[in-house]
Amino acid sequence: MGAALTAERLRWRRDKEREAAQTRRAVYSEFLMALSRGHTDMRSIVLRPDRPSGEALFGELHQALDGAGIWRLRQSLSLTASAEIIQLAEAACDALAVMRDGLIEEPHLRGASYPICRAELWRENAHLREAMRRDLGMDGPADPEVGQYRLSDRSRSPRDD
Repeated sequence: MGAALTAERLRWRRDKEREAAQTRRAVYSEFLMALSRGHTDMRSIVLRPDRPSGEALFGELHQALDGAGIWRLRQSLSLTASAEIIQLAEAACDALAVMRDGLIEEPHLRGASYPICRAELWRENAHLREAMRRDLGMDGPADPEVGQYRLSDRSRSPRDD
């Protein structure tokens, strides 16, 4: 009887761990897609031939991030992710907000600030994806973009890459 209870307890624990990993995987995926959607939506606004300016540009770029669901998904991360992943997600969100603010000031993808902001976003996103993969126990080849943006390179300027 004791062995059966122990086996059942182990099975229950494994099932709970599997469910938690599946939940984290879903939240991580949704969050990464929201980051991508926010970036893409901002690019689309700036690339439009009838691109807005002034307050209209400010409003549309802010709406691009709000509409992507990033802020809502940050709340989901706070309930499912480790402190490390939450911190990296915040850094990626901050990089995206800096990009948004840069596009408000200089609404051109060929301007001086956009490539720097994009490199910082990609760096933060790569660090976040690497931590998420580690947390989910994913093996196999590393994310190919991460090699370019290793965590040890954080102190480097985006222009150094």
